[in-house]
Amino acid sequence: MKGVRAGVTLTELLITMAVGVIIVTAVLNLVFGAQRLYQVDSARAAVNQNASVALNAMTNELRQAGERLPRDFPALEVSGDSGEERIVMRRGVIDTVLPVCRSVKAGTGSVVFISMNGAAKGTAAPAGCAPSSSDAGFGAWTAYRAAHGGAAQAFLLDPVTGVGELFTYAGEDGSGQHVRRGAGQWLNDYPVENSPRLYLIEQLAYQRREDTLTRQEGERPAEPYLPGVTGFDVQPVVNVDGSDQVVTGAFPAAPLSWKDLVRLDIVLAAQQRVGGRSAGRTFISSFIPRNVFSEDQ
Repeated sequence: MKGVRAGVTLTELLITMAVGVIIVTAVLNLVFGAQRLYQVDSARAAVNQNASVALNAMTNELRQAGERLPRDFPALEVSGDSGEERIVMRRGVIDTVLPVCRSVKAGTGSVVFISMNGAAKGTAAPAGCAPSSSDAGFGAWTAYRAAHGGAAQAFLLDPVTGVGELFTYAGEDGSGQHVRRGAGQWLNDYPVENSPRLYLIEQLAYQRREDTLTRQEGERPAEPYLPGVTGFDVQPVVNVDGSDQVVTGAFPAAPLSWKDLVRLDIVLAAQQRVGGRSAGRTFISSFIPRNVFSEDQ
């Protein structure tokens, strides 16, 4: 008698397949879920690390605003629309400040006279103009320029109007009585009766452009500093009648100066994407530029 061979019915096969599909689906869901969590955690870690490191480095630089600079100098400026402000930090790099002894005209690339030898004939030289450039301390400027590749960033300021502009100090003429600027023309008039002044400075600017926070040194093109930025809000806080208030619009505006800051709040919103998953976070940094406490010059 032939043996009976056990078999699997169609129903049993279908049940087995269904159970297998359920198990495989559950396993895949666990795997994909773990992958999603890993990607979100990676994105969160990336945004925490990148944004916090960038914000700390930026605020450390901004704290230096106003070094060797007086109250009437635009050492720290905030401009632009909320969420996309531009913040500019300036600090003096040497102590020598040069007087301007002849008017500077907008639309020209003229040199800047810094001694009484450069004063216009028939006019009185403004206060501070020394008989010669050496008396004015010009040697410190030429030494600094030579030590920094032959060019340096300088700033021409009219202390009466508060108008000023950055330019490249590119050299001197043969007489050694004036400062020669690099390419470009003056944007503003600087009448000699307002006693304009020249400073050697370092300038840094930060600004959000689309989804990137940029950093700009002097007149160089702005460079990407932090990607994935969705908001950049700079809030100067001053004390008015015993109460701290956030300044809206451009800062500083008369009668305020950068030395009236109680603190500066920066709100930075950023996000990072890893494997199709993104994570965002908002960072807040509050600090005081340390030179607001220095003695007024």
